[in-house]
Amino acid sequence: MRAVAVAAVLVWGVAGLALAVLPQMQFAHQGLALHVSLETAASLIALLAGFLVFGRLRRHGGVNDLLLACALAVFALLNICLLAMSAFPQTLPKDLMVWVLLIGRSLGAVLFALAAFTPGRHRLWRPGLTLVISVTAESVLILLVAVVFNKYAGSLAHRLVLALAPDSPKGPEPTEHPALLIFLLLTAALYCTAAAGFFNRSRRLRDEFLLWLAVSAVLAVFSHLNYSFYPSPYAQGVHTGDIFRLCFYTALLIGSMWEISSYWYALSEAAVSKERRRIACELHDGLAQELGYLARHLDSRDGELSEEDLRRLRQAVERAQLESRRAVGTLAARVRPVDTALAAAVAEVAERFHLRLQLDLVAGLKASAAREDALVRIACEAVTNAARHSGASQVTLRLERDGPRLLLRVTDRGRGFDPAVESVGFGLASMRHRARSVGGELRISSTRGVGSEVEAAL
Repeated sequence: MRAVAVAAVLVWGVAGLALAVLPQMQFAHQGLALHVSLETAASLIALLAGFLVFGRLRRHGGVNDLLLACALAVFALLNICLLAMSAFPQTLPKDLMVWVLLIGRSLGAVLFALAAFTPGRHRLWRPGLTLVISVTAESVLILLVAVVFNKYAGSLAHRLVLALAPDSPKGPEPTEHPALLIFLLLTAALYCTAAAGFFNRSRRLRDEFLLWLAVSAVLAVFSHLNYSFYPSPYAQGVHTGDIFRLCFYTALLIGSMWEISSYWYALSEAAVSKERRRIACELHDGLAQELGYLARHLDSRDGELSEEDLRRLRQAVERAQLESRRAVGTLAARVRPVDTALAAAVAEVAERFHLRLQLDLVAGLKASAAREDALVRIACEAVTNAARHSGASQVTLRLERDGPRLLLRVTDRGRGFDPAVESVGFGLASMRHRARSVGGELRISSTRGVGSEVEAAL
């Protein structure tokens, strides 16, 4: 993409120099429909590019992105003003609209150049709201300054109307209007400065979006130079400067679309990396721990194993098998409701411990992968604890929706225990950690001789 951008600059640079050396190559075509089509395309491209830059502003929130978004908003509004002047030439005040165009183009070029040199280290508070306020303020500012200039420089405005108004019998001739010529040359200088700034920042930050901004700034320079020295003989038409201006917007659009595609690619890569880390943690905390336990105890037993040792090793093997099935299920990424996943997981645990299950699950509940995994693991751990320590032959499991949360209850009528006494195992601590990891809560209540209840609200 960097090579494509540089090639585009070279091609348009050669074209611009050829037009300067050979004025007979200048293009000009009269036609209101073509003029309106070009301004409509420029307006739509500016709005779309501005919308894509707004996405960059929301992600990064830098001042430079705010300035760039404001500049694109000014360009879009000015193109809409040109369309309005073409559609309603006898209704709108020409003098005032000409000042709006001149001042708006100047402000847009200044904002574009400032965006090339303003650092984006400081993140804005609520960048969307800041952008709305900024665009509103700059629109009011352009209108107020245009009214002031129109009032105190009316004669100049009248001469500029003859050069810029869409219904003028001839096109602009900047050489006959020094003020207009100075304005166009200063604007071209601003875009030239912006091109240098964006090229430098693109090389330093390795940001290809900034490179496309530099390309668009170069095209804007050629556009204003053509407006300055090779004016069109037709006001309601299209000539070389307009083509360069349309290419300016096109380069902005290409750069913005490339930025969006790069963002989504980086987002998918980050999601894959996060999922890999999660699976690695699950395997480390579950399967690897059980296999390590087996290895240590088998190495420490030189002779025959006692019945107690065999029982513990069998339990470790069962836990390792369960953890491996969970890992495989996660990698398979099966899409199913929470109640289905929960019922399948706890049924496997209950079958291993010869425990009866009473399920009361609301069907069709959906949750994120993280919340579903936390619910399944908390339920399996609670059923396992009940089977090992409560002495109960049956466990009741309920799942329902409680507002935006899912509410899980695992109840047994076993011997119970004192929750205030610190447990030597990791089961209760693991369940609490699972609940907190997804922003939920875990409550454990138990009474000796009555039973226990684990309640998780996720």
